[in-house]
Amino acid sequence: MSEQIISTIFSAREITAAALTAYREGRQAASQQKYRKAVRYYTDALDFADTPRIFQARVREYRGLCYWLLSDFEAAEKDYQAALTISEDSDQIARARVRLGELADFRGDYEAAADLYKKALTEGVTAQNLLVVGRARRGLGILSRKKGDTESAIRYLTQALAAFRQMGEAREQARVLTSLGRARHARGEYQHALNAHHEALTIFNSLNDRWRIVQTLTDIGECHQALYDIVNARRFHEEALDLANIYGANLLKPEIQRNLGVDLVEQGRFEEGLVYLQLALDGARHLGNREQEALSLYNLARAYLRRPYVDQADLVVAELEQAAETLNADRYRALAAFVRGELLFHQGQREAAVTELNAAMLAAQTSVDRGVLWKLHATISHVVDNEAIAAVHRTIAAEFIKQTAEPLQEEHLKSCFVNAPPVLAILNMAGINPNKL
Repeated sequence: MSEQIISTIFSAREITAAALTAYREGRQAASQQKYRKAVRYYTDALDFADTPRIFQARVREYRGLCYWLLSDFEAAEKDYQAALTISEDSDQIARARVRLGELADFRGDYEAAADLYKKALTEGVTAQNLLVVGRARRGLGILSRKKGDTESAIRYLTQALAAFRQMGEAREQARVLTSLGRARHARGEYQHALNAHHEALTIFNSLNDRWRIVQTLTDIGECHQALYDIVNARRFHEEALDLANIYGANLLKPEIQRNLGVDLVEQGRFEEGLVYLQLALDGARHLGNREQEALSLYNLARAYLRRPYVDQADLVVAELEQAAETLNADRYRALAAFVRGELLFHQGQREAAVTELNAAMLAAQTSVDRGVLWKLHATISHVVDNEAIAAVHRTIAAEFIKQTAEPLQEEHLKSCFVNAPPVLAILNMAGINPNKL
C-alpha cells in the first residue's frame, strides 16, 4: 500500500485497504447528505481491528455528526465523547470538544457549551489549529447572540470568519455567515442580515450543501417576515419546508414550521397558522431544542392574543416563562414578560400589565432586537394611563422604526415595513411621513 495521505494526521500505510475504503465511502456519502448510509460505512470502518487511535477518533467524530443530523443525539454524544478520549492527539481532542459544545448549545445548556468552547479555543490557539479556533469562536458567537450580547457575538463571529477565510474553508465561511446573519437579525440590522444570508446561500449552492441551503432559505424568509414582507417570507419558508421534506432534514423542520405559522397568522389564516405553530412546538420538544421550543411558545402566545383567546394564551405564557428560566437567558425572559404583560392587559389588569412590561423592558435593553423593542414600546404606550409617558414610548418606538427602515436598500422591503399597519400607526402618531424614511 502506498503512503497516500488521506488526512493531515494519518496515512494509508497505517490502515488496511478495507478500512480505508469504508472510511472514504462514508465521507462520500456524508458529502452527499446521505447520512444513514454514511453511518453504515463509518461503522464498518470502526469494525477493523488495529487501526490507529487517531483514525478511530476521527471516524467517531464524523459518525457523530451524521447521528446529530439524523436527530439521534444520544448516539452523537457517545461518539463525540469517544472521539475526545480515544486519541491523545491535541487537535482531535479540541475538535471533539467543539462538537460536544454544539450539542450542549442545541439542548439549551449554554453554560456547559461555553465551557467546552472556551477550552477548545485555548487548545486550538496553543496548537495553532485555525479550524478549531474558528469553530470555537463561532460557537461562542452563537451563544453570545442567544444570551443577548450581540456585540460579543459579532466580534467572535468576525474573528471566526477571518480564520476560515485565511484557510480558504468555503463551507465554514458560509456557516459563520449564517451565524453573522442571525446576530445582525438579533440587532434589528436586517439589511446586514440579508447580505450575510445571501452570501452564505451562494456558497452553499456552489457546494450543493442541501441541508444548509434549507437553513439559509429559512433565515432569509425570517428577515422578510420581520419587515412585514409576508408574501415573500412565506414563499421562502414553503420552499424550505418542501426541500426539508425531500432531503429528510427533520432537524430543521420545527424552525421552518414556526416561521410558516407566523406567516399564515399574519395573512389572516389563523387556524392554519396555529397548526404549524403547534407542529413546531411538538417538533422542538421531540428534538429537545429548547431555543426553538421557547420561540414557538412565544409566537403561539402572540397568535392566541390576536383573537384574543385569553385562556389558551395564559397556559402558553406560563410554559414560556418556565422555558425562559430553564434557558437562563435575558432574551427569553424579555419575550416571556412581554407577552405576559400583553395578556394581563387583555385580562383588564392594567397596572400589573405595566409592571410586567417594564420588567420586559429591563431584560430587553441589551438582549432583544429592534424588531421586538419597537413593539414593546408601542405596547407600553397603549397600556399606560399617563399620556406624557405614552408619548415618550411612542417616540422611542418611532426611533427604532427609523433605525430599522433607513438602512434598507430594497425599496419594496422598505415600503412593506413602513406601510405595515402596526408600523404606520406609530409613525402617524409620531408625525413622521413614512415616505420620507
